[in-house]
Amino acid sequence: MKNLLNPKWLLIINILPVTLLFVVFFSNYNIIESLLTIETKILWSKFFWALAILTGFQLAYLIFSTVKKKTISVYYALIVLVLYSALIYCYTQYIGLLIPNNIPNWMISSDIIMYPGTFLMPTLAHALFILVVVFSKHATYADVWLNFLYGISTPLAAYIFAEIILPLWKKPEDNYGDHTLIIFFIAASIFFLFFICRGFYVLTTLQSKRLLKYNLYWKILIALLLPLLGLCIKNGVLSNSTGLGTSYFGNFTHPWFYIIAIINGLLICLPIFKRPDSRLLRFFGLMICFPYCIYFFLVFLPYLPLAIVAVVVIGIGFLMLSPLFLFILQTDELYKEYRYLSQSYSTVKITIGSLIALSIIPLTITVFNLRDKKILNEALSYVYSPDYSKNYTIDRISLFNTITAIKANKRPNLFTNENIPFITPYYNWLVLDNMILSDEKISVLEQVFFGEKKEDPAIEQDNSIGKVWPSKIKVKSKFNQKQQYWISTLDLELTNPDSTNLVSYGTEFTLPEGCWIRDYYLHIGNRREPGILAEKKSALWVFSQIRNENRDPGILYYLTGNKIAFKVFPFAAKEIRKTGIEFIHKSPVTLNFAGHVLSLGKNDPNVIAKIETVDHATYIPATEKAKLKLVRRKPIYHFIIDISKNKATSIRSYMTRIKNLTSSHNLKTEDIRLNLTNAFYKEIPMDSDWDKQLNRNSFEGGFFLDGAIKKILVNSYKNNKAEFPVMIVLTDSLSEAFIQNDFADLKMTYPESPNFYELDMNHKLWIHNLHTNPKLRLTLSSTLPNALPVFAWPNAVQPDAYLPNDGQPSIVLMPRRNNTGLSVEKKSWLSGLNLQGMWIRNTINDNLPENPHLQLVKKSMQSGILSPSTSFLVVENQAQKMALLKKQEQILSGNKNLDPDEETQSMTEPNLYILIVLLLVIFGYRFVKSRHIPLKC
Repeated sequence: MKNLLNPKWLLIINILPVTLLFVVFFSNYNIIESLLTIETKILWSKFFWALAILTGFQLAYLIFSTVKKKTISVYYALIVLVLYSALIYCYTQYIGLLIPNNIPNWMISSDIIMYPGTFLMPTLAHALFILVVVFSKHATYADVWLNFLYGISTPLAAYIFAEIILPLWKKPEDNYGDHTLIIFFIAASIFFLFFICRGFYVLTTLQSKRLLKYNLYWKILIALLLPLLGLCIKNGVLSNSTGLGTSYFGNFTHPWFYIIAIINGLLICLPIFKRPDSRLLRFFGLMICFPYCIYFFLVFLPYLPLAIVAVVVIGIGFLMLSPLFLFILQTDELYKEYRYLSQSYSTVKITIGSLIALSIIPLTITVFNLRDKKILNEALSYVYSPDYSKNYTIDRISLFNTITAIKANKRPNLFTNENIPFITPYYNWLVLDNMILSDEKISVLEQVFFGEKKEDPAIEQDNSIGKVWPSKIKVKSKFNQKQQYWISTLDLELTNPDSTNLVSYGTEFTLPEGCWIRDYYLHIGNRREPGILAEKKSALWVFSQIRNENRDPGILYYLTGNKIAFKVFPFAAKEIRKTGIEFIHKSPVTLNFAGHVLSLGKNDPNVIAKIETVDHATYIPATEKAKLKLVRRKPIYHFIIDISKNKATSIRSYMTRIKNLTSSHNLKTEDIRLNLTNAFYKEIPMDSDWDKQLNRNSFEGGFFLDGAIKKILVNSYKNNKAEFPVMIVLTDSLSEAFIQNDFADLKMTYPESPNFYELDMNHKLWIHNLHTNPKLRLTLSSTLPNALPVFAWPNAVQPDAYLPNDGQPSIVLMPRRNNTGLSVEKKSWLSGLNLQGMWIRNTINDNLPENPHLQLVKKSMQSGILSPSTSFLVVENQAQKMALLKKQEQILSGNKNLDPDEETQSMTEPNLYILIVLLLVIFGYRFVKSRHIPLKC
């Protein structure tokens, strides 16, 4: 430990952690600054300069000591202990003013109040160790027991003070007495830790025959008994209760905590071998386990000042000190072994071997985390954003283990910590990109891959929705002569007729084809606040957080297809609020809004609609589409057969239904495809042995009907043959099938009809609709559909697409080989068309660029047009805007299939990652340095 007197330690122990603390606090301050008063900003400034001056002092002292080649002075340690203790004390006194109650919890990191203690505690511990080393130069055998006696006397004195003197304490009228008690507690904690650490340091370093005689006994106590006893008491192993449970310090119930504790303890307690190779193996074994020792030292480091309280109150507080004792003991053992082995082996080889050994546990954790990340991303991609040309194989056992781990790591809480300190934030950072996998998506994965039954969630009715109604509607339309499109503005006055309740307004409406939203506003007070175009998930998350506080958000976003959700909140009793939406459209359209039929634009005989083409899409107006040739495509019958868990007994029934339907409707076998569907789907032709193939399948997982339908539709669309799919589902219970939403996003893939069919156990053929509520039975059908006429674009000889015969305009995806090179203006109609083409390409996963979701969001923001990947959000202040930008940045840098449903602990992990990296750097530096300058302990 004498090497701690090297001033270079100040860079790693103080300056770098404090720099990280500055970054963390600046990030949070930047968000909430607009909500702070002048007095609070001044207080922030004072703490900033206080910490900056202390850090400058540390840096200056580091440079001075390094240049002068001096070791750290005892006076430095005393000054640091006093000043940094005072700084932390003042911070705890003023935390309520630094972060006022008017700051919403969701805007800042939830455990920000713990950061100064976490980041500054290494500096205090380092100063304390310096005092221990300096005042132990001439220690004797008697000093060991005297220091332990002094250390034990400190909590004893505190207990006597609390029981006898404190009840007689006459509290002054001001808070002078409270400050005195706190200062007394700080001083007592420092004295207690100093004497205990000094006693143990002398015990491990003093070469005394009397101490060496009992060397094994206190090693067994420190390295084996205390760690295991602490784990057992913490986890309630020694009683029928849950012990301290998982509510304090963290969850250490995993068997590996016990296994490594036993291995590490046994290695420390082993006798000193005479053969160098045996000692080398023991040394590397201790190195492998050393991250475990460092881990618990870091976990309990912020709690060390509370050890004296734990000793007084519950009597087992010394267990909190066992990680500190073990750290000192194991560091000393490693140092001694390294010095000995350097005489027999190359220091370079020992150093490299030590670094490899140190990295085994961290790398093992990382490898398992990366495996979970890979499996989870594959599963989410398969369910939510599949590549329909790819055949997926996902290890269900590994996925089950991954989901189990994610469940165990969910929802960290500052005061009821059910997670593993440092390891859980690291897992959430690496595997979940600092977001979460929502309970809903966990349930979906379990239903799809493991066949877990899941009831369709009941739709919760918001009683406040519907009470507010549009009391005034005004539509203004203007034609852009230069670019030949309409700009229509819908201005609304929304009225709350309720005289008592705080309510909200919400409605849904469908945009006509070729119509987009390019602006939105909401009046907040007397000012008109424009909408911010932001990534959809981050906007929805911020909207939800603001609404929980009864503030003033308004939001517009896509649901499925062209359906838009529109919400405004809140409305006070009898309140009238103004809002508006701006549309752009090529031709006059009719919009059904909240029960009102609105005409956007006017028919003008001088304006002739024409075909428009951009890089990603072509717009074909209804008049031009009517000029195309109608064709009839050949129906291909896709039987989607449920082979999920427990469906083996239904196979005979399936085969009977298929045979009866094919014979009664005279279906040709070459026109039939059998889609065997559970969690995955496999298409086979109806050949001579189709019934045998059906029996040979494994019946496991859920019935992923959603994926089967999408794959059939998308592949049919991409193949672009003169064929269209007729889908017939065979299952005993369609309600148990998994369907995410409707299939309106894929409407371009089924121009003939939005219907699909269910063939039930009674051989009845039910019609279902792909557009709305696909699981709902609409009506019975006695026949399968004939080929309905559709338009062939651009011609019937070599069509690029088939368009529905519905009298409406259509948008066609441009072939990838075509590039118009057209320059598109921001917020123009052509930019909306181009964005729609990008969205269609993303939906069918057609040769997408890297990170297509990010590209869509960027393109939407550049064009100023609302897309299914973005949302228009109105917020009331700058702080909410900054929080939105921060959440958006976080989401766009992660996996788009994960969720921001609750505030992530995005700032809890840096202290772990930085400290682990720094510790590895420290020990690497010490090993390299020891080749030239012998280390002293």
